[in-house]
Amino acid sequence: MSGSEVSIKKMSELLKSGATMLSEACPICSTPLFKLRSGEVICPVHGKVQIVKSDEELLSITTISVLDELEKFTISTINRLRKELEMRDSDIKNEEDIKLLNTWLEVLERIRRLKILIERSRRTT
Repeated sequence: MSGSEVSIKKMSELLKSGATMLSEACPICSTPLFKLRSGEVICPVHGKVQIVKSDEELLSITTISVLDELEKFTISTINRLRKELEMRDSDIKNEEDIKLLNTWLEVLERIRRLKILIERSRRTT
């Protein structure tokens, strides 16, 4: 099934379950948004969508989204490096490998700190 067929199937399932199609579209993929009975607004492709009321809110949400993707990439890179180190025959690991792994762990820590700071600033505004 192609991507558009999958999204059409998800949209029809949402309608069958009682969701309402909204006039607004997902800012990422332009697919129509749906309002669930619970009041939650979702995109059939991306899941939960946040409706923003200001440019500041949009910037904050966009930044969090980018950081989420960067966090996933960083974790997969750390995992890949870990697996590579495990597969090596030698018990002694190269110092450069350890530095590289440490650098990626620092990147992960910075991403998580930034997300916390952004979330705190969103709550105070």
